[in-house]
Amino acid sequence: MLNIIVFILDIVEQYTIWLYAALFLIILLNLRSYISAQRDRSNTIFTVEREVAAHREGRAMSNIGMMLGLMVVVTGLKFYVMPSLDVADLIEPTPTLTLAIPTRIPTIGPTPTRVDMVTPTPDEEAAEESPSVIQGPPTTEPEPEPTEPPPPPASCPYPGGVITSPGQGATVSGRIAIIGTAVHESFQFYKVEFGFGENPGEWHVIHDVYHNPVQNGVLTEFDTHSIPNGVYTLQLVVVDATSNFPPPCRVRINVQN
Repeated sequence: MLNIIVFILDIVEQYTIWLYAALFLIILLNLRSYISAQRDRSNTIFTVEREVAAHREGRAMSNIGMMLGLMVVVTGLKFYVMPSLDVADLIEPTPTLTLAIPTRIPTIGPTPTRVDMVTPTPDEEAAEESPSVIQGPPTTEPEPEPTEPPPPPASCPYPGGVITSPGQGATVSGRIAIIGTAVHESFQFYKVEFGFGENPGEWHVIHDVYHNPVQNGVLTEFDTHSIPNGVYTLQLVVVDATSNFPPPCRVRINVQN
């Protein structure tokens, strides 16, 4: 653990300017994304697009705040912590491995004893060669194990908007890929949302809207570490050029991290 701290302090000491430059560049990119999302939200008349733009604004401001926090941490380490800290005292000494060389002790084996060989008679040879039949235990056929009933199918009324993975009632953890199909004759965009419980009253967009149709591929990725464990519902919405959409596809999952 101490070696990791020493490594981080060494990186801050040698590459302070580059760290500031990288963090400032990330802040500029997120500021540009925030301005673009704010412009899109003010120019659109559709509620769905305003919700997506507001989500982009919040994500950009979160990233800007995190980068500013990292700049404060780098400044504190550089100008306040490291001048009063002796890094050499933190380095853990490398233990020296000493191998003991075993001493070989010669062993004296037992004195061989002469054994007289006895030639067996024909009757004895026949008795020794006659095989004996060994009966094994009776075999029993294994009983078939009961099979669990398959989970109910996902609720996907529109065949152009389907989630195929994860399946209905699946237990997931970590970062998962949501696979399926999102197509329409007058396709505009699609979005994947999640809500708490089996009948959510509020939906949250995962990442962003997508303006390219998908046929049996990855729709988006979902990091379940960002939400508590429990039952959630995924929802796929395919929006057409008139900003209308058919009934969405819904899949219930169980998050267990």
